[in-house]
Amino acid sequence: MYRKFLCIAAVLGAIGASDSAQAQQWPDKAIRLYVAQGPGGGQDTIARYLAEHVSQVLKQQILIENRPGAGAIIGMQAAARAPADGYNFAMTSSAGMASNPHLVKALTYDPLKDFVPVSMVSKPGFLISIGAQSPVKNLAELVAAEKASPGKFSVVIDGPRNATGLTAAYLNKVAGANIRLVAYTSPAQGLQDVITGNVDLFVQAVGLQLPHIEAGKLRPLAVSGVAREPSLPNVPTVGETFPGFALVGWLMISAPTGTPRPALEGINRAFDAVFKKPEVQAWMTRNGSHNAIGAGSLPELEKFVRDEIDLWGKAVKAIGLEPQ
Repeated sequence: MYRKFLCIAAVLGAIGASDSAQAQQWPDKAIRLYVAQGPGGGQDTIARYLAEHVSQVLKQQILIENRPGAGAIIGMQAAARAPADGYNFAMTSSAGMASNPHLVKALTYDPLKDFVPVSMVSKPGFLISIGAQSPVKNLAELVAAEKASPGKFSVVIDGPRNATGLTAAYLNKVAGANIRLVAYTSPAQGLQDVITGNVDLFVQAVGLQLPHIEAGKLRPLAVSGVAREPSLPNVPTVGETFPGFALVGWLMISAPTGTPRPALEGINRAFDAVFKKPEVQAWMTRNGSHNAIGAGSLPELEKFVRDEIDLWGKAVKAIGLEPQ
């Protein structure tokens, strides 16, 4: 019995020593960050900016691995299948983690089983704007004008099953409106058509629209999130006009399930330190992706993802979309 006890103690001691050594050694090589978007996109821009700062904290390079396509499925699948060795992470989004499970019948990954949330990045709402030439000044006026002339207004989206399409369709449902959804493969082209008056409304990330708002070419009407955006404090949320409406286009750092705890906690601490830098806070706010909470705790992040999956599921069901 005594000999058996010594063997068990030795095994436990070895495991503890192994964990301690791993914690001390990590990271000892470059880290790969998967981004389910091509170079130059909004997520990619944020990922590269943060990677530079986090690299300085960890004293290791962070390499961006762009895997765009199929509504974030290609990138998410690649990240889920990457080795869970503490050197592979992903920039995950509300689309990839929360809405895809309700829209894709044979999803090749499971956001809850295949990923561990590691750090919040941002959770801004989508901004609904109108061309500056329009007399419409706010969301209530827009809905009233649309109901007076059904089918008069149109809105640029990036696809009926993508985040902006879901947001616009859910707004129609909640407001009892029938704004026409016009899908564009290029948000930049859609933006130009709103500025020139060919289409009335634009729904997209705040950062993409800010320069055109400041130039007087767009008029912001409302943001889809829970709270007003720091970069546009005078622009109300949709929920202030239609209580209960809230859809957020969030970004988060996640890791393949099975990633060692020291790596999860190390990445969480590194991002938290970076988000507390004033220059990073200013850059994120200026680009419409503010972060007021830091990285967040691992249990809080897991609960957030579960809640968001439920929320986007309710929106998809209300719109009447079926998985394909």
